[in-house]
Amino acid sequence: MNGSSHQKIAMLSYAIVATIPIINSMPIFSNKYIHVPMGISLIGLGTAALAGLIVDADSQNSKISRMNPLTGTSNKIISNIDNSLKLLLRLLLGVGFGALILWYSKTIIGSLIKIKYIGKYAEMCTYFMSFIFIVLGVINEKSFKKIPIIGFVYKKLSSTISVGSNNFKRIAMFLTYIGSSIILAIYNFTNLNDAFIYLICILLICIATFPHRTFLHSIEGVTIFTISASYVFNKLGYEYLTGCFFVGYVSHIYWADIFTKEGVPILSMPRFIAELLKRLGLHNKFVNILEKIGRFKLKLPPHITTGSDTGNLFEVIYIIALFIVAVIGFSVYGGGFRVI
Repeated sequence: MNGSSHQKIAMLSYAIVATIPIINSMPIFSNKYIHVPMGISLIGLGTAALAGLIVDADSQNSKISRMNPLTGTSNKIISNIDNSLKLLLRLLLGVGFGALILWYSKTIIGSLIKIKYIGKYAEMCTYFMSFIFIVLGVINEKSFKKIPIIGFVYKKLSSTISVGSNNFKRIAMFLTYIGSSIILAIYNFTNLNDAFIYLICILLICIATFPHRTFLHSIEGVTIFTISASYVFNKLGYEYLTGCFFVGYVSHIYWADIFTKEGVPILSMPRFIAELLKRLGLHNKFVNILEKIGRFKLKLPPHITTGSDTGNLFEVIYIIALFIVAVIGFSVYGGGFRVI
């Protein structure tokens, strides 16, 4: 699902948990470590929304990466370069081919004149073709791709540019999180020496290094991120926000991405441990078991594809359904709003 949908689902999920007593009293939302108070907090809504986006922080193209001032700026610069290179490529192909037609216009017109039914329109057809190539090369990428041969060449070359752009975004994201982790670790070592800060440093490294839909989308990610969030909220004096964060985080994985065809991993570490052991030359039944556990994914119908027409329709219906549940719960149980 896309970032906006995850944000809405996270906020609605928190509203439902904070409004409907039977859900609020479930052990997962009301225990020694996590507690979601009854009543909707505006800051709680914001916390849940942020948590719903953080799960995709390991993707350079996610909404949270675009919102992050550091990764967002680098992404914007790289995207502008990507668009400029593709425009330049279209100009070279479109304008270049259009100019080539004009250069050899006499020869082309002479050939077209000999063709029945086209002959009297030979000059107009020649200049019109040149005009089309030039215009589409400048203003319309989608139509340009449909041009025979030249459109195929453009698709192949523009695809290479996109891959390179995506790789540069990934590198920029990696350097951002690794650099932030190092700076935070040094500051902590010289000033605070707080063990929990080092845990946050490790999380930043995990965001930078783990592939999308692995660690951050697993039980390990839920646990460690919630612990880190709890530490921050306790320091700020708003312990209850841990519950809001937890609801937003799990809603992304188990109430949203679980409906996609890719599914979500039940555990991520076994697979990476297995791969590490294999690289060390260790192959045995234990390694195979770890690999199988790491490959197991949770999926529920309808197995949508993010960005597809069916996927987009499902997201809209799902969000409307959650909204209706939240409104009914709020009306029936007399929910209330507060700022903090």
